[in-house]
Amino acid sequence: MLVAILAVIGATAAVTVPGPTSSTATWQDAEWVHGDGAIGTSSFSCGEDVGYTANSSSRFLAGSVAGQDLGAVADLRGLDVTKTGTQGVAVSPATAPEITRTETTAAYGNPLDVGVLGSVAGLDLTGLGTGLPGGSAGAVNQVATSIATGRSVAASGLVSDSGGVLVTDTTPTEALPEPAALDLGQALAGVADPQNISDVGLEVGAVGSSAQLDGCDLLEDEVWGTAGSVAADAPSVRPALLAATGTATDAADGRESQRVTRDYGIASLDLRIDSPLVRSLTSSVDTTVRTLDSNLAALAGSEGVLARLLRGNVVDGLVGALQVGSVTADVSLSRVDLASAVAPLTRQVLSDGAVMVDLASGDVHVDLAHLLGDEDRGLNGLPPNTEIVLDPVLLQEIGTRLAAMLATWGQAVDRVLVGLLDGVRLHVGLRVEVRLLVPITIGLVLDASLADVLAGRAQFEPTGLVTGLVSTLVNALLPVLLGTVTTTVRDSLYAVVGNLGTSLTSTSGALVAAVTPVLRALPALLSVQVNVQRDVPGSRDGRYARTGSYSVAAIRIGVLGAGSGTPLAQVELASSTVGPNLVDLGAPRS
Repeated sequence: MLVAILAVIGATAAVTVPGPTSSTATWQDAEWVHGDGAIGTSSFSCGEDVGYTANSSSRFLAGSVAGQDLGAVADLRGLDVTKTGTQGVAVSPATAPEITRTETTAAYGNPLDVGVLGSVAGLDLTGLGTGLPGGSAGAVNQVATSIATGRSVAASGLVSDSGGVLVTDTTPTEALPEPAALDLGQALAGVADPQNISDVGLEVGAVGSSAQLDGCDLLEDEVWGTAGSVAADAPSVRPALLAATGTATDAADGRESQRVTRDYGIASLDLRIDSPLVRSLTSSVDTTVRTLDSNLAALAGSEGVLARLLRGNVVDGLVGALQVGSVTADVSLSRVDLASAVAPLTRQVLSDGAVMVDLASGDVHVDLAHLLGDEDRGLNGLPPNTEIVLDPVLLQEIGTRLAAMLATWGQAVDRVLVGLLDGVRLHVGLRVEVRLLVPITIGLVLDASLADVLAGRAQFEPTGLVTGLVSTLVNALLPVLLGTVTTTVRDSLYAVVGNLGTSLTSTSGALVAAVTPVLRALPALLSVQVNVQRDVPGSRDGRYARTGSYSVAAIRIGVLGAGSGTPLAQVELASSTVGPNLVDLGAPRS
């Protein structure tokens, strides 16, 4: 580090120290004066002199996926900006558009076009192209600013052109794009049941990072020790897994942390499990609704199922005792729209705050950000190089939570369907012509809700004058008629709803059984670090002094193959690097 400069200069240099009212916390007031035969005499003031070389770079995506070096993908090129005094600027790629270009400031942007990128080696970025908030140049923006006074700013991801991170734990969901998705299918080969698990992915919401370096102030601190010491946050890592996927170094030391500012933001991190069993749940409901609609239609009418059964009851009950002529029956049921009533349930997103089931898309989502990170902030505001530990016990509980959610949903479907059927109004009209001594017409009417029918509160009521033997025979027939109505309604309608409940319970159990091995395998296969900070120490080379370089990535993901320990993916999202910034200690100063 540059502390070595102190020994060289201390033996030979005459030093001018700022007065007691000066502060090294600003860019304008810290002046150094050196006298050295080898170095020459120089003085420089932070924020005023422009004899610096400043570097800044940003890369939204780095690493490798399925053997594909993401750095070799032309459409994923990052951005590097170097400003050397007022003389010139070097930008890579050279086609990057200017944001600001003055004699002392060079600011450029190189946002990536996710529409062109699509899916890169199992990493699908297309979701990041929609729903972008105002003030951003895209969810995959890359900006870098280098200033001749020794300052650098870099930012990548969902950031503004000025380098501000636009994603926090309080950013409204509607202000964020859809997530990017990393395929985990290869890692889980042999673990996930291919019949019941169609896909597994890690979904990363909008991310952003920024880094700023006050290079001159940092160099002054290194030489003169003017900044106080602040203990660095200790990283939290799991060596066994990170040894295979790579890890980051510690964050900056106390003095550097006062001159280096780093920030990051992560909107979400979800495990997504696609299963045809989720669709089976909703398709079972849809099939049941169609069956109920068909059975309701079949019950109605003068030639419907119920009318034919009732006419048979009348003939069987009265023939022999009376001379029966014509028997007519008319059955009608009030209209009910079962499909519209259950549609919201079949398109619902079930959630208990950590586990979600999207019934429309067929996905199960586990909110890793809040389940394994901070309950309120998710993955934001964590110390440098924090590893998100996939707790096996906590993951095992997800199956229990999933089963409970699906059971509650199934009960809600049952309540809706039964409630609608209970409210259906059934009207049955029977007209029987019999002859005893003279022709008699017997009328019987039932008008009640299906709930009353099943509860035994409905009755057939005779119409007209029925006396004597006819009255006796009709009264004996009434329980038979009511029993036929009750049994037919129960078997053709309510039993269908009961069968649906059995089916949903069985499918839900199969879904939990299919998801459980995937969850159990994750702790050994997946490594996630957030606020990933790397530092490269500064140096002294003759008359030149260099700061270190300081980087931050919002998130780093490592994926190992099941049982192999072979890295299948090592991905960093939203990386920003500032420095090294260089000062020529022997350059003439004005």
